[in-house]
Amino acid sequence: MATAGIMNGSQLRVQFENESTTPVLVDHLTDLSVSFSTETRDTTTKNNGGYRAILPGLKTLSVTFTAFYAADAANGYEELFADMEAGQKLDVTIASFQQSDDTEIAGDMDIDFKAYCTSLELSAGTEDNASYTATLECVTDPTFTAST
Repeated sequence: MATAGIMNGSQLRVQFENESTTPVLVDHLTDLSVSFSTETRDTTTKNNGGYRAILPGLKTLSVTFTAFYAADAANGYEELFADMEAGQKLDVTIASFQQSDDTEIAGDMDIDFKAYCTSLELSAGTEDNASYTATLECVTDPTFTAST
Protein backbone atom coordinates (compact mmCIF):
# COMPACT_ATOMS: atom_id res chain seq x y z
CA MET A 1 0.00 0.00 0.00
CA ALA A 2 1.35 3.43 -0.95
CA THR A 3 2.71 5.70 1.75
CA ALA A 4 0.01 8.04 3.08
CA GLY A 5 0.86 11.60 4.05
CA ILE A 6 4.35 13.01 4.31
CA MET A 7 7.00 10.42 3.50
CA ASN A 8 9.83 9.70 5.91
CA GLY A 9 13.05 10.47 4.02
CA SER A 10 14.63 7.27 5.38
CA GLN A 11 12.26 5.27 3.15
CA LEU A 12 13.86 6.57 -0.07
CA ARG A 13 16.72 4.38 -1.17
CA VAL A 14 18.89 3.95 -4.25
CA GLN A 15 19.76 0.69 -5.95
CA PHE A 16 21.88 0.05 -9.00
CA GLU A 17 23.13 -2.77 -11.17
CA ASN A 18 25.38 -3.12 -14.15
CA GLU A 19 24.73 -5.50 -17.04
CA SER A 20 26.22 -8.45 -15.19
CA THR A 21 24.56 -8.04 -11.78
CA THR A 22 21.10 -7.97 -10.26
CA PRO A 23 19.80 -4.83 -8.52
CA VAL A 24 21.11 -4.36 -5.00
CA LEU A 25 20.32 -1.58 -2.54
CA VAL A 26 23.22 0.67 -1.63
CA ASP A 27 24.39 -0.48 1.80
CA HIS A 28 24.61 1.94 4.75
CA LEU A 29 22.97 4.86 2.89
CA THR A 30 22.86 8.04 4.98
CA ASP A 31 21.84 10.77 2.53
CA LEU A 32 20.17 10.93 -0.90
CA SER A 33 19.53 13.84 -3.24
CA VAL A 34 17.69 13.59 -6.58
CA SER A 35 18.02 16.72 -8.73
CA PHE A 36 16.17 17.47 -11.96
CA SER A 37 17.03 20.63 -13.90
CA THR A 38 16.57 22.21 -17.30
CA GLU A 39 19.21 24.36 -18.94
CA THR A 40 17.97 27.34 -20.88
CA ARG A 41 18.72 28.77 -24.28
CA ASP A 42 18.88 32.55 -24.57
CA THR A 43 16.43 33.85 -27.19
CA THR A 44 16.63 37.52 -26.27
CA THR A 45 16.17 40.01 -29.11
CA LYS A 46 15.77 43.75 -29.31
CA ASN A 47 12.01 43.17 -29.30
CA ASN A 48 12.02 41.92 -25.67
CA GLY A 49 11.99 45.42 -24.16
CA GLY A 50 15.21 44.86 -22.24
CA TYR A 51 14.02 41.62 -20.66
CA ARG A 52 15.78 38.34 -21.16
CA ALA A 53 13.89 35.71 -23.14
CA ILE A 54 14.61 31.98 -22.81
CA LEU A 55 13.47 28.60 -24.05
CA PRO A 56 14.10 25.21 -22.45
CA GLY A 57 17.22 23.30 -23.46
CA LEU A 58 18.90 20.15 -22.17
CA LYS A 59 17.44 18.39 -19.13
CA THR A 60 19.59 16.93 -16.38
CA LEU A 61 18.94 14.33 -13.70
CA SER A 62 21.67 13.69 -11.17
CA VAL A 63 21.58 11.64 -8.01
CA THR A 64 24.05 12.23 -5.22
CA PHE A 65 24.20 10.00 -2.19
CA THR A 66 26.39 9.41 0.83
CA ALA A 67 26.88 6.08 2.55
CA PHE A 68 29.13 4.69 5.24
CA TYR A 69 32.10 2.80 3.83
CA ALA A 70 32.15 -0.94 4.56
CA ALA A 71 34.59 -3.25 2.83
CA ASP A 72 32.03 -6.09 2.97
CA ALA A 73 29.12 -4.09 1.51
CA ALA A 74 27.15 -5.93 -1.18
CA ASN A 75 26.71 -2.71 -3.13
CA GLY A 76 29.14 -0.05 -2.05
CA TYR A 77 32.26 1.91 -2.80
CA GLU A 78 34.26 -0.90 -4.44
CA GLU A 79 31.43 -1.79 -6.83
CA LEU A 80 30.92 1.84 -7.84
CA PHE A 81 34.65 2.34 -8.27
CA ALA A 82 34.91 -0.71 -10.54
CA ASP A 83 31.90 0.45 -12.59
CA MET A 84 33.31 3.96 -12.87
CA GLU A 85 36.76 2.69 -13.94
CA ALA A 86 35.18 0.44 -16.58
CA GLY A 87 32.89 3.19 -17.89
CA GLN A 88 29.97 0.89 -17.03
CA LYS A 89 26.45 2.22 -17.55
CA LEU A 90 24.26 1.47 -14.51
CA ASP A 91 20.56 0.72 -14.21
CA VAL A 92 19.44 2.92 -11.30
CA THR A 93 16.21 2.91 -9.32
CA ILE A 94 15.15 5.37 -6.65
CA ALA A 95 12.35 3.79 -4.64
CA SER A 96 10.60 3.68 -1.29
CA PHE A 97 11.42 0.76 1.03
CA GLN A 98 10.22 -0.47 4.40
CA GLN A 99 12.80 0.42 7.01
CA SER A 100 12.21 -2.79 8.96
CA ASP A 101 12.93 -5.37 6.24
CA ASP A 102 14.03 -3.55 3.04
CA THR A 103 10.95 -4.58 1.04
CA GLU A 104 9.76 -2.09 -1.54
CA ILE A 105 6.55 -0.25 -0.67
CA ALA A 106 3.88 -1.08 -3.25
CA GLY A 107 2.18 1.92 -4.85
CA ASP A 108 4.96 4.42 -4.13
CA MET A 109 6.67 6.05 -7.11
CA ASP A 110 9.86 4.54 -8.57
CA ILE A 111 12.27 6.56 -10.69
CA ASP A 112 14.20 4.35 -13.12
CA PHE A 113 17.01 5.45 -15.44
CA LYS A 114 20.43 4.56 -16.79
CA ALA A 115 23.43 6.51 -15.52
CA TYR A 116 27.17 6.70 -15.20
CA CYS A 117 28.96 7.24 -11.91
CA THR A 118 30.74 10.54 -12.55
CA SER A 119 32.08 11.32 -9.09
CA LEU A 120 33.17 9.16 -6.16
CA GLU A 121 34.75 10.58 -3.02
CA LEU A 122 35.95 8.61 0.02
CA SER A 123 36.17 10.52 3.31
CA ALA A 124 37.83 9.22 6.46
CA GLY A 125 38.25 11.68 9.33
CA THR A 126 40.19 10.89 12.48
CA GLU A 127 38.10 8.67 14.77
CA ASP A 128 35.08 9.17 12.53
CA ASN A 129 33.01 6.86 10.35
CA ALA A 130 34.48 6.41 6.89
CA SER A 131 31.97 7.41 4.24
CA TYR A 132 31.77 8.00 0.53
CA THR A 133 29.76 10.27 -1.70
CA ALA A 134 28.80 9.29 -5.23
CA THR A 135 27.16 11.17 -8.09
CA LEU A 136 25.22 9.33 -10.78
CA GLU A 137 24.43 11.27 -13.98
CA CYS A 138 21.38 10.14 -15.96
CA VAL A 139 21.84 9.38 -19.67
CA THR A 140 18.28 8.26 -20.59
CA ASP A 141 14.73 9.45 -20.14
CA PRO A 142 13.76 8.63 -16.55
CA THR A 143 10.56 6.67 -16.09
CA PHE A 144 8.18 7.15 -13.20
CA THR A 145 6.08 4.13 -12.26
CA ALA A 146 4.18 3.00 -9.21
CA SER A 147 5.95 0.04 -7.64
CA THR A 148 4.08 -3.24 -7.52
